Amino acid sequence: MSLKPSDVVSRPVYAPLHPDLSAARHWLVLEASSMDADLLAALSTAFAPVAQRLQVCWIGTEAPTVALGTLTVLPGVDELCQVLAQAQPLAVNERLCAQGTEPFVWRVAALAAQAGLATAQVQLAHAGSQQRRVWCTHCHSFTNGVTTNVVVCAGCGRHLLVRDHFSRRHGAFMGVMVDAEQPGVRPAVQEVFP
Repeated sequence: MSLKPSDVVSRPVYAPLHPDLSAARHWLVLEASSMDADLLAALSTAFAPVAQRLQVCWIGTEAPTVALGTLTVLPGVDELCQVLAQAQPLAVNERLCAQGTEPFVWRVAALAAQAGLATAQVQLAHAGSQQRRVWCTHCHSFTNGVTTNVVVCAGCGRHLLVRDHFSRRHGAFMGVMVDAEQPGVRPAVQEVFP
């Protein structure tokens, strides 16, 4: 399932991943819990032309059933940081493609930037849950796995309205105090990001 386009300019728009045939090496970073057989088959077909120079980092416990380049299975996204550090220096003709939930792909994008890759060298694609990572504009902490329009901040405990405004810097949606204007007056909590 992919996210629907939004009228909000800050909202990322994701296209299907595709290789850059002129790149020396591709890093394909996949969130196991977001992958299904159809998506894996599509990725396998798309990246077949660069299979000899494709490094797949599978973030999850069990390896995929579809063969995709050289495979490294990692238990979590933090281990990707070590893999990228060992591959240093990353060249200007390398590409990193990540697919998974929004919090996952934006965490990978941040790690890619830390490893020295430019924004133009990174492709992101959404797959799986629409759960959001929310950044509190009041205490600057993050609340993860948000599925509702209003959430209690994990940092300060304020009830936050989950806005559709997305911060690429934080890799999260903005959360603002829902009852700042009228204390205690809050909209009904609704499940909107399954």
